[in-house]
Amino acid sequence: MSFPPLASLPSHIHKILITGAGGYVGAETAKLLLELYPGVKLVLCDLKAPQSLGDRTETRAGDLCNAKVAEQLIGDEVDAILAFQGIMSGQSEANHALGYAVNIDSHKNLLEAAKKVFETKGKKITFVHISGLAVFGGERCKPEAFVDPMTTPLFPETSYGTAKAIAELYLNDYSRKGYVDGRTLRLPTVAIRAGAPSSAASSFISGIIREPLQGLPAVCPVATGPNDPAMDTVPIYLSRASTVFRNIVHALVMPAEKFPSYSRTVGVPGITVTPRQIVEALEKVGGKQALDLVTYEKDPKVIHIMQSWPGAFDNTVALGLGFVQDDPKTGFMLAVEDFKAGLKT
Repeated sequence: MSFPPLASLPSHIHKILITGAGGYVGAETAKLLLELYPGVKLVLCDLKAPQSLGDRTETRAGDLCNAKVAEQLIGDEVDAILAFQGIMSGQSEANHALGYAVNIDSHKNLLEAAKKVFETKGKKITFVHISGLAVFGGERCKPEAFVDPMTTPLFPETSYGTAKAIAELYLNDYSRKGYVDGRTLRLPTVAIRAGAPSSAASSFISGIIREPLQGLPAVCPVATGPNDPAMDTVPIYLSRASTVFRNIVHALVMPAEKFPSYSRTVGVPGITVTPRQIVEALEKVGGKQALDLVTYEKDPKVIHIMQSWPGAFDNTVALGLGFVQDDPKTGFMLAVEDFKAGLKT
């Protein structure tokens, strides 16, 4: 499925700070920016300095929970920020203090540093904050729900979702005050994530594909076996990885006036699949030998978290803003084929 070309990079954006750039989504978005915009320069930051992507990138190591580090990273030259740093859902539940420190405090530190640039230099930094669908919860957001993100209240049922909702409000207020040009993206599950498994409860969605296609075992934590009814009744809202990267760049380059005055938050479009569709795609791409590497063992912690995740969303507003959506019939299979093709390079 082909999408319209992305807009040009705004003329005032020359250097972009990408935090959490050592992670999969941050690193791949950086590669796409370098490919699309020959004149852009990137500062790539994580707790451990990320791998360099060439002479248009600087790499830095730093803990953004330290406000001074945030100020030093932004300096005078950064024109835009893509803030990917975060502690995922599973680890946020296990370590409440760390989850809040990274998912709230480090983002507030970046916002404060950007505010200081505005107050001293008059420069308004474009700030793209990455959030997630865990901000939702409550009776209107069960797995079988179809959610309108513009009218559904936020009742997060995890520490991760609570922290993300708080950070969204910070960004919205700093934008309202004129300190930054903020945009928050609520990402669906990214499929298929390359690299090592993360602490996200949704990690198994990529793992069921990623590990068997490399000859490694994987566990499906939402069913007792392939005949479990949950294989057909647990909805999973996700997006092809390449579509996610494109939508993140779109959020960076779209005009600020496209957003309503009262909100800078967009739900990035996704599609809904079931665990059975995931394993069927695995078998189609990897054969029976790959499918045989999948075992089934219900994990109560994963199931509890997923019970607060809606299975489908109304994407009318996001599509109207120029964000794009995978084809519901082919999107997941293309995501699996993308990952397999990447193994050969």
